Amino acid sequence: MRRFLGIVLVAPIVVAGAVACVGTSQSPIRVTLTAQNHRPHPSDSPSWQWGYCVRVRTATGKSVASTIHLQILLGRKPVGQAGFVSLNKGYDHWCASIGGETNALLAAPRGKKLIFQAVVRAEGVTVKRNWPIVVQ
Repeated sequence: MRRFLGIVLVAPIVVAGAVACVGTSQSPIRVTLTAQNHRPHPSDSPSWQWGYCVRVRTATGKSVASTIHLQILLGRKPVGQAGFVSLNKGYDHWCASIGGETNALLAAPRGKKLIFQAVVRAEGVTVKRNWPIVVQ
């Protein structure tokens, strides 16, 4: 009976400690990734473009210097590189498009579930944001 009581008394302390740790480990940056849609159509025509935007701010909403690596993944394996961008302090977003002759979607497998990913490094942390896509 004493062993059972000791386990019951210790368990809430461990759980409370875990909850406190999770609550204090928030990232100093906020990253948002949006795109035109989830079903891009690859084309080497310069008139066709698939747009996306990445927004990077501090937890208080201010701009922060950052680097953004954009890639297309099949599972965890990269199948296309969409670009590498550096934002100076004062700029909190990057909007661009994929298309034309250097279209990263041309090398991506068609009809499979892929991930368009932004890997953002700022304030000493790395944050990844994913946008699910299926290339038509």
